[in-house]
Amino acid sequence: MESPTPSPLSGVTLHGRVLVGDRVSGDGPVSVHEGHDTVADQPVTVTLLDPHLVADTAVVHAFLGRAQTLAGLHAPGLVRVLGDGRDGEHVYLVTEPTPGETLAEVLSGGDQGLRYNPHMALSIVAEALEALRTAHDQGLVHGGPTPDDVVLGADGRVTVTGFRLVGAEDLTPRSDVRAVGALLHALLTGELRVEEGEPLRPSATVPGLPPDLDMLVSNATEPNPRYRPRDAGQYLNLVDQVLRSLPQPRDEGGDITQPIPIVVADALAAEADPGPAGNAETTPPWRRLPVLVGAGAVVLALCVAGWALVPGEDTPLPDLAGFSPEKAEVELAALELDLTFAYEDAYSEDVDPGEVAATEPAAGTELEGGESILLSLSVGPQHAEVPDVAGGTENDARALLREAGFTEVEVVQEHSAEEAPGTVLSSVPEVGEDGDREEPVTLHVSEGVIVPTLLGMGKVEASEALAGLGLTVSVVEAPSETVEEGAVSGQDPEPGTILPEDGAVTLTVSTGPEEVTEAPEDGTAGGSGDGGAGEGNGGGQESPASCSGTAWDGGTIYEEGDRVHYEGRTYEARWWIQGFPPDMGGEWGAWSDQGPC
Repeated sequence: MESPTPSPLSGVTLHGRVLVGDRVSGDGPVSVHEGHDTVADQPVTVTLLDPHLVADTAVVHAFLGRAQTLAGLHAPGLVRVLGDGRDGEHVYLVTEPTPGETLAEVLSGGDQGLRYNPHMALSIVAEALEALRTAHDQGLVHGGPTPDDVVLGADGRVTVTGFRLVGAEDLTPRSDVRAVGALLHALLTGELRVEEGEPLRPSATVPGLPPDLDMLVSNATEPNPRYRPRDAGQYLNLVDQVLRSLPQPRDEGGDITQPIPIVVADALAAEADPGPAGNAETTPPWRRLPVLVGAGAVVLALCVAGWALVPGEDTPLPDLAGFSPEKAEVELAALELDLTFAYEDAYSEDVDPGEVAATEPAAGTELEGGESILLSLSVGPQHAEVPDVAGGTENDARALLREAGFTEVEVVQEHSAEEAPGTVLSSVPEVGEDGDREEPVTLHVSEGVIVPTLLGMGKVEASEALAGLGLTVSVVEAPSETVEEGAVSGQDPEPGTILPEDGAVTLTVSTGPEEVTEAPEDGTAGGSGDGGAGEGNGGGQESPASCSGTAWDGGTIYEEGDRVHYEGRTYEARWWIQGFPPDMGGEWGAWSDQGPC
């Protein structure tokens, strides 16, 4: 981390509240500064877009769009976003400061540099991947975390900073995976700078490291992105498996959580193998590619060449295509071969979502027992027809695209003399074309006002912020278990949406936790006798108020599998979600409709 230095932007005050201090880092399109919130009287970190780029509406939209996505992420290893927006010629992001040392500072601390033992190195990387998984799950790519972007707090907490707010459009989660692989290599070897072009192998610098560490690093740093783990979640599964397989480091009197001095590689090699054969170049071990899984377990490919097959003792793997996961596990358990199961998501043209599309090994393969079976669960076809979104609002277009299965949307602003600001002009791919659900759909939207993130702000503060942008505000109130009374718990349209200058935003303001009214002890409320719930409501159709369980709350973070009720129906979260009502998104959205309460 650089020492703070004065900057032409030092002394600027944003919206009369945040005072920009000295520059901490940044020589490109953004710069990072110390700052001070004069209202809360606390230090903050301010990221500012280069003033020369403020006139570029596409760059401003990209900056604020990624900033607002980052604001919606919540994980222990991510910094908390306090605000973002534009004040005149200043486009900014305000976050909490991150006390501690960067990994670059830690590893450079010794006379000869420092490195970590394998157990601690993997633990640090696992925490960083946990944070990146949260970002990847919401379609946000970091841009390649370096040792300067990972901060170790005094309490041992690992925090990932430095998300690229500009210029990350062409990067993918696999770009982040490669950077984390290089980060793991640095932790294991102490080498902060390595040449690109070939997969990295830490044992070349530190002989004697377990082969699984070479596998983890080399697979992640493979030059061809196709052969890397697909995202942080899948790489984390690999890291966790290797971490569990490692023995705990021996306690030899020092603090095993601290980095250790780097020893010259020749000396390490001599210790590992003093004989002349130790200097001979050996054939690299068989490359073990990671199986990319999405539900938690991971399978390493097994080398089966040379296995002796004993006739009569093998059992073929049954064809499980079209089975539910539960039924597939029952079928496999019935083989009594002590099999273990892992899952991955896979596209399928002819298998319904949620059912088994394929297995690894394939159906009919002879099993000997104790093997791992990878079940690929269908998420539907990879390609879908792009709906007609031209002429509508960006918010409506996003909803239609989610319903069609497209979860990643990018927006480009364009001038239009015919259409009102905030109107969708066209899409890429075009309407009616088959789009790849792995790729983003780009919306071309007429220039207008970008809706900021307002969640957690007070009603007055949020209303003033919208009024300052020329937007009209309407407020509705609703109970919330997680957002304090008087603060914004939801907003419509979502952050990043483009609206005309006189566009409208609806704020949902928390009234605090919902009061629970206890039923009378005689059971007359809602009972089956006279005056029960079925009387006077048109034949007993259940109303939304009759739902039991947890009501949806726009300020609550829901994990995969969480259930809520909303407007008389029950929904289950398919993945991490916050702020999106359950009735949005359709078949491919974040919520699965489970039917009436």
